[in-house]
Amino acid sequence: MRVLFVAFSRSSLGHISRMRTAAERFAEAGHEVAVAVHAEARELVLKAGLPWIGIDEIGPAPAWRGMNDVAQLRAFARERLASPEYIRDSLRDELRAIDDFGPDAVVSDMRNTASVAASMRDLPSFTCHNLRLFRHPMHAVLPEILATLEQLGVGRFHARKALGDVMLVPDLPLLDPLSGVPGETAGLVSGLVAEIRHIGPLAAERLRTGPPAADRDPLLHITLGGSGAGDKDLLRAVTAARGLGVPMAVTLGVEGPAADVLALEVEAAAAGAEIDIAAFRHDAADLTARATAAVVHGGHASMMEALLSATPVVFMPHSEEQRGNAARIADLGLGAVVEPDDTVETVTAKLSAAVSTPDADAHAAFAALLRSADGAAAMLDRVEQAVRIHRIRRELHAR
Repeated sequence: MRVLFVAFSRSSLGHISRMRTAAERFAEAGHEVAVAVHAEARELVLKAGLPWIGIDEIGPAPAWRGMNDVAQLRAFARERLASPEYIRDSLRDELRAIDDFGPDAVVSDMRNTASVAASMRDLPSFTCHNLRLFRHPMHAVLPEILATLEQLGVGRFHARKALGDVMLVPDLPLLDPLSGVPGETAGLVSGLVAEIRHIGPLAAERLRTGPPAADRDPLLHITLGGSGAGDKDLLRAVTAARGLGVPMAVTLGVEGPAADVLALEVEAAAAGAEIDIAAFRHDAADLTARATAAVVHGGHASMMEALLSATPVVFMPHSEEQRGNAARIADLGLGAVVEPDDTVETVTAKLSAAVSTPDADAHAAFAALLRSADGAAAMLDRVEQAVRIHRIRRELHAR
């Protein structure tokens, strides 16, 4: 097979990470692959030894995280992910990538028009989505995308492939249940896609197969994403952790002049505590695997990396999805959640409890459960099956 992977890439590295992991597995199985992302993420693809295709992408806009009013969020989406300009340009780039690469199937992650472009070229398509995002913001964004596709004259058959032929959930039902999707949105989703399937985490092979580190040197990894929404939380976490006597590794998630300024602020917040600051790390997942605890916002990728590594997590969530992820893991006894009104002393106590890992056996047992669910293998099986069926259908039509 030839399979094109397309990822949304400018406000979260998680989508790229998942598509890169899947593409690596497909390539190992002997298939030809290419990964289409914005130029800013080019090195993440090339470093994995995968062919890269450049596509345009909209810039980060953290403001949506605080919007709970549906009308306000839909209006915001009309200027962003559902704007005619963005939808038109996305389809242009995706169709170009399809025509140049000639895939047998298209797999996309939060790139909401890639499966539409695949349909326009009569190709099977798969989308990768966290169901929790359909509580916020996709409950408001998806209807606006469909409206814009109609406005642009995209045929109804193709437009209604916005979630692909099959929607793959890179998680366990235990953590991201279909029942958590609000009824009205669930009705819309099920009316668009033929199949919704939980496949398990899309995790790098070294995280899925290697045993979690047992004896770890004390280390707190603080990584809160690269959207710019976490700077205050980053400083808050460092301030709370500086008296624990535990070395800190801080990943800023931003580069350039903004990273230089933030690094100085983080160093000042550490007040002499042992700290290693990096704008970006290609080995961030490995660092989390070696850490005795990690501080994250609660995005799916960083959460899964910690859980697969049996690393206790302290969440500082911003979005509805992150709050949902954090609450579920806290309910399972595998993490703690920092509330907006927590005092510095309270945050310090939560960090201290995570670093001490009193429930290491529970973390290891849950990591083993996650490791048994090989999302990339399940995706590979499902895409191979779809391509075989598609080829048979084409042969029958050609007769």
